[in-house]
Amino acid sequence: MKSEKNTGHTMIMPRPGDPGGSILGHIWASIGVTIVLGIICCAIYPAVIYVLGQTFFRVQADGSLLTKDGHFTTDDSQAVGSALIGQNFSDPKYFHPRPSAAGNGYDPTSSGGSNLGPLSDKLINGVTTPATTQPTTQPESLSFDGIRLRTIHYANDNGITFKLYNVAADGTKTEVPLKNYLNKDGSLNDVGLVDAFPHNGATAGLIAADFGTLIPGDAVTASGSGLDPHISPANASLQINRVAAARKLSPDKVKTLVDKFTDGPDLGILGDPGVNVLRLNIALDQEK
Repeated sequence: MKSEKNTGHTMIMPRPGDPGGSILGHIWASIGVTIVLGIICCAIYPAVIYVLGQTFFRVQADGSLLTKDGHFTTDDSQAVGSALIGQNFSDPKYFHPRPSAAGNGYDPTSSGGSNLGPLSDKLINGVTTPATTQPTTQPESLSFDGIRLRTIHYANDNGITFKLYNVAADGTKTEVPLKNYLNKDGSLNDVGLVDAFPHNGATAGLIAADFGTLIPGDAVTASGSGLDPHISPANASLQINRVAAARKLSPDKVKTLVDKFTDGPDLGILGDPGVNVLRLNIALDQEK
């Protein structure tokens, strides 16, 4: 290195062969660091985690899979589901899960919410697909159920009393019998109900009100992931009588199982308690 005087200040001038002064040297150093970090992060680290997981946490590493008798397994062919991912149950003898917006219901490859805002007409009132004649004749069908319809289904399925009202533009309410919205087989006419709801901010239309008890939010709304394996204890509590009647078990016995499969907050403080639906339903199938 050499120094030169310039208006009273000393300037350090790099020489052509000084280390760190070469752009090519920086490039080769960057390439070397990238290769080393690639080997560590993309090979060594995953291999260490895989070995540790398979050695000490094999059940969790393989997806927390459950057999039909409720035991954890690492054999995919013996599994009926995962304790970490919800799945659909519609039979009255089973506890029903939280609604899902993930693909075709609890599809782990399509995890996600509906991305609908709290004032969305689609989220609140649902959407139907119009009847078609081309290329084939298809009747009007339900495209998205919405919170109002889910609430009516939940109340109807679990014996919760409620009333239907037609609300006029001036706010006058007229009670409507539920039978007006039943199919011939006694099931709810989903398309008729959704069509009758007050869409797009309308003040007139069909509403459900005067519910015998408050319905938990997780019973009629999907989670952000759409894969939640848990429901709230309040949700499970309202389903106990239906499940007990369908299985001819005492409500107290069913409640005991609900309590058994209620998971507390993580680390005792994070989150809220939740009832694992799959584990609970498996346990119910073991009851004689």
